[in-house]
Amino acid sequence: MDPNFFETQNHSYVLTEKSDIYSLGVLLWELTSCKSPFDFETKNNNYLEIIEIKSDILNGKREKPISGTNYNFVTLYKKCWQHEPDERPDIRQVISEINNIENISNNFKIEKIEKTEIVTTEKLENEDVDFPSCDDCDINSDKYNS
Repeated sequence: MDPNFFETQNHSYVLTEKSDIYSLGVLLWELTSCKSPFDFETKNNNYLEIIEIKSDILNGKREKPISGTNYNFVTLYKKCWQHEPDERPDIRQVISEINNIENISNNFKIEKIEKTEIVTTEKLENEDVDFPSCDDCDINSDKYNS
């Protein structure tokens, strides 16, 4: 929930698309942590703990990034959960950044595969392997046809 919603006593703050972006940022963090922010689910509707969480969020507290999470992904969800709505990206920017993260990730995987293939090829070339000769092999032979 957009922290600005909690700032007014009568909840007169109007939720906007930027409010949804805040929620999306929290959701992105949840995807990497596999838990609810501030262990909210374990609070068992304890009113004082919930008020404390709201107060912490209003004072700028956010969950810490999960170790090993893609840096660009962390940067994205931190932008999404900025306190001021005008500092949050719009949905087009979020989609663009997610696509960039995906492209970077795919390029890394391809580069990693290519490096692995190079190492494997070099390793095979350096090994002295005695493969049987296939000069007499004929794949059209009757012994291969059932």
